[in-house]
Amino acid sequence: MVSVTRAVFGDLPLGAGTVEKFQLQSDLLRVDIISWGCTITALEVKDRQGRASDVVLGFAELEGEVVPVQGTAFDMRKPVELGKHLQEFHINGFDHNFCLKGSNEKHFCARVHHAGSGRVLEVYTTQPGVQFYTGNFLDGTLTGKSGAVYRKHSGFCLETQNWPDAVNQPHFPPVLLRPGEEYEHTTWFKFSVA
Repeated sequence: MVSVTRAVFGDLPLGAGTVEKFQLQSDLLRVDIISWGCTITALEVKDRQGRASDVVLGFAELEGEVVPVQGTAFDMRKPVELGKHLQEFHINGFDHNFCLKGSNEKHFCARVHHAGSGRVLEVYTTQPGVQFYTGNFLDGTLTGKSGAVYRKHSGFCLETQNWPDAVNQPHFPPVLLRPGEEYEHTTWFKFSVA
């Protein structure tokens, strides 16, 4: 007996559509294929003893999550004073990926202003995300240039990148580099004084 069934697998973020799962089943095998990239998510085949087992590494549902930042501690679309912001939201710091609206073209990523010195850093990238880390594990035991002591939150990183776990999330920007393809992304750091 051969059968084909169709069901909803999950919804893409921001109303971008629905991913469907097609299941093809026979006496010999069962295969699950989702409509996002025609990805095989499960393939059950029988072993010597006739026991069926899934031989595909993957996921059972859409697990990656892209959520709006509005009204949360992650809403930094307008300038915030970082130390006060961490205290206001009672959080221990950031070590999170922020999903950027953009493409493979150069687009704005972040702007940082240091009030004491007037220095401004603007970051532009071709990457779809940025990991924002606020030195959460610095504890004062490291000494840097000119004897500077690195205490908790005394520095930060803006690391442009693809979205974490993108290889397992078909609704995330593609991350796999295939044979013959070239990897090319650029990040620009623009410094000025305000």
